[in-house]
Amino acid sequence: MAADGKKKANSFTVCGFDFLSENDAQKAEMDLSKIKVLQTRVKASRPADIKAVYEKSIENKIFKTPIGWGYLYGLRDHLLESGYTDDDLIPIPVGVPMTRHSAMENISAKQRSKTEKKNADFGRIFPIVLDVVLAILVIVMFFVAATSENDNIINYKRNVTNRFSSWEQDLTERERKVREAEKNLGIESPSAYYEDTESN
Repeated sequence: MAADGKKKANSFTVCGFDFLSENDAQKAEMDLSKIKVLQTRVKASRPADIKAVYEKSIENKIFKTPIGWGYLYGLRDHLLESGYTDDDLIPIPVGVPMTRHSAMENISAKQRSKTEKKNADFGRIFPIVLDVVLAILVIVMFFVAATSENDNIINYKRNVTNRFSSWEQDLTERERKVREAEKNLGIESPSAYYEDTESN
């Protein structure tokens, strides 16, 4: 029972219609009050008077909710019974969409074709651009690997050869300095010593 009371407190029901928001319910209340005013002021005995009220209500966009549209439909039905045809009467405009739709449906066919063409162009161009970027990245990776000081599969032979030639130059330079120092000190060259040890 308490749940029913809570449901009615949050309900936006007007004249049998349950609206989604308080604002919509207030618009429905306004439509209901307009209907009451029209019913009291307008003498609806003659079909010509009813048709005038019907047409003025539609032209001035007086009703904005299903309650007002229902009233207009009742007037229309009464006019059709009194001898008017569908061609004689203005249709009742419904100012809100009844189904959800995508934003693409709101734009014109020309704009839609431009959007689709842009998407198609993007679909063709994107893989090409991606391939070019990836190719550039691979080239950069090989360049970095080739010019790197660290040994890797690309520059291993060159780096090892350079390292050994550098060591050989260092050893040759040291040997030259040692011989000069021996000469200055008057020490005999140890080459004779090495030759004696090799023969033994």
